[in-house]
Amino acid sequence: MAEPQQSPGLLANILAVAGFFILIVIIVWGAYHLLRLTGSGISSIFSRWGSDSSITLSTPTSPVPSGRAFTLSWRHQADEAGSYALVYQCKQGFRFDTSSNGTASVIPCGSAYTIGSGTSVSLIPILAASSSLDVPLSVVFMPTATSTSANRPQGTATITVLPGAAATTTPTNTKTGTKTGTKTGSSDGKSKSGIADLSVRILAVGVIDQYGAFVQRQPISPNEITAVKFDIANYGSASTGSWYFTVNLPIQGTYTYASPIQMNLSPGSHIENILRFGPLNPGGGAVSISVDSTYRVAESNEGNNTASTYFSGGSWPYQYSQPYVW
Repeated sequence: MAEPQQSPGLLANILAVAGFFILIVIIVWGAYHLLRLTGSGISSIFSRWGSDSSITLSTPTSPVPSGRAFTLSWRHQADEAGSYALVYQCKQGFRFDTSSNGTASVIPCGSAYTIGSGTSVSLIPILAASSSLDVPLSVVFMPTATSTSANRPQGTATITVLPGAAATTTPTNTKTGTKTGTKTGSSDGKSKSGIADLSVRILAVGVIDQYGAFVQRQPISPNEITAVKFDIANYGSASTGSWYFTVNLPIQGTYTYASPIQMNLSPGSHIENILRFGPLNPGGGAVSISVDSTYRVAESNEGNNTASTYFSGGSWPYQYSQPYVW
């Protein structure tokens, strides 16, 4: 009796199935790259395959005069909870201010300034130079502290700033940073009558976190950026004109910081400052702030021109590193 023979179509069926799966893979791969090239909305199906969720910035199409506010906005589809931060390159004689609810704050350069979860911010460029300046800036998405994602989407643009326009702020100012002072009051910086009264008070001591934000607590390491927040106001009936302040800091024994020239404060206006410094001495030390210690400004009360507080540093060893203050 003849033995049954294996069907010759079995091998052909196996090859046909394998070829079908290979064809499906080729079609999906081709469709993915075609949709990325065409920018079709259907490509969102593949958004988790190679997309970097970058931030798209919307900036002014023409140069922005110094002192004139403009809106920086952006588009970004966040896949998790977090906030946005602004970083801009340090340029001599330049800073960005931000305005909110009628008050202005200085945005420190070179560090991440937390904006929040919104997708726009009002910026005021302040340029002391007499020629235009190109300022690179970036908006970075910062996931929450509980996130395990290492992705930090960002968008970058360059703003061209023109010199010359006067700053537009309300009579009461609030500023953050060490370079302060938007001009308010009369055009010559002096009131027609009365006398000024500069006063300083310390609001808080703390550290600067990884996002560039002030956190009110005592430092726990000499590697942390220490900071003191204080407010300088004019409680008098005349404008101050230009003035200075000094700060004695507990770094490398003692260190005295002398501020750059501060702009006029009109009656009733004030400036909030954050001074960053380090490394803090082992065991901490006192911070003492003096306003107009050379008596440049005629005042009705000189008794409120100083304030002091204490940092309680840890028992870390003394570090002979270069002090930094800004």
